Amino acid sequence: MELRRLQLTHYRNYPALDLAVGAGLHVFSGANAQGKTNLLEAVYLTAVGKSPRTSQEGELIAWDAELARVTAEYASARRGAITVEVALGRRGAGGTSAQKRIRVNDTARGQAELAGVAPVVLFLVDDLEIIRGEPARRRAFLDTDLSAMSRTYGWALRQYTRVVEQRNRLLKGMRDGEADPAELEPWNAQLVSFGARVLEVRARFVADLNAVSGETYAGLTASAQAMTITYRCDWGDPEAEETTRDAFTARLDAAVREMAGEELRRGSSLVGPHRDDLTILVDGKDVRQFGSQGEQRTAALALRVSEFSLLQRLFAEPPILLLDDILSELDRTRRAALLAHLAPLAQVILTTTDVDALGLPPHTDVHLYHVADGTVAPLTA
Repeated sequence: MELRRLQLTHYRNYPALDLAVGAGLHVFSGANAQGKTNLLEAVYLTAVGKSPRTSQEGELIAWDAELARVTAEYASARRGAITVEVALGRRGAGGTSAQKRIRVNDTARGQAELAGVAPVVLFLVDDLEIIRGEPARRRAFLDTDLSAMSRTYGWALRQYTRVVEQRNRLLKGMRDGEADPAELEPWNAQLVSFGARVLEVRARFVADLNAVSGETYAGLTASAQAMTITYRCDWGDPEAEETTRDAFTARLDAAVREMAGEELRRGSSLVGPHRDDLTILVDGKDVRQFGSQGEQRTAALALRVSEFSLLQRLFAEPPILLLDDILSELDRTRRAALLAHLAPLAQVILTTTDVDALGLPPHTDVHLYHVADGTVAPLTA
């Protein structure tokens, strides 16, 4: 998969941009707050349907405009030319919400229908929070990636989230004597049904990540250090290893019944995938609690590189790599290892404040650009 052309109209700080790109390594340099990250965000928006930086989509529209448009032209080795257009119309004067319309090859699509259309892997500086942050950050990593890969997962997750919200309201009403306990059983059945679907996909994805993450981590550090990833449920039978949907259905159903009294006392759903987490170990130690910042940073990178490998296998072609100034956070060894591993495999689009400090590896197809105040100008490599 390659991005061939990116067009922006009233997007963030870009009044208008028409940028032709192609295969190879594309480096966008410039001072902070000039629009480098906005370019990667725009590409991600056309691939996933939402911004990785804000849920307030009105912020994507230039402050003095009512409509923004992003159009990306992709080329797939298997599917040919693909054009994705995302139009955003502001809701209310100066509002932060927006009405969004998506078209793929000039046909209207929903956000969920973008899954797999233009696979990308985005590396952000704050990916470190996947490792050292709260469990919700790791669940968001799983859910965002899996929803971008699979429409059915995104659908099951939305249904499950709706059930948890409705069930929590009912539990609070029951606790306060304002709801009929007989209403709970249908919601229990839905929580178990949709929860088992989510769990099955998550567990399979984490197992696949774990299968490649060890080698990836060792390659990024040029060492024999091992990294392992496991999916953790703090409910049900801790010794259970079977990860089929039927197995998760039985475990989740038993856990819901076991925790019925405590859930009623707290007025909240206490078991299910909305409570789960990942355990990430480096050389047998929990890298979140005991890893150095260098180990945590490398673990976050290893997750993304492993994700790249899985997407390449799933879609039978490499996804586009978007790297937002992450190389400045790495030492020279890890920086060189990352670029040497990824640059020959796919189209890479990265941002930096200092090209000279990157220490770019030899590459036959490097394209340099300077970004300043919402404009992009090619430079000589």
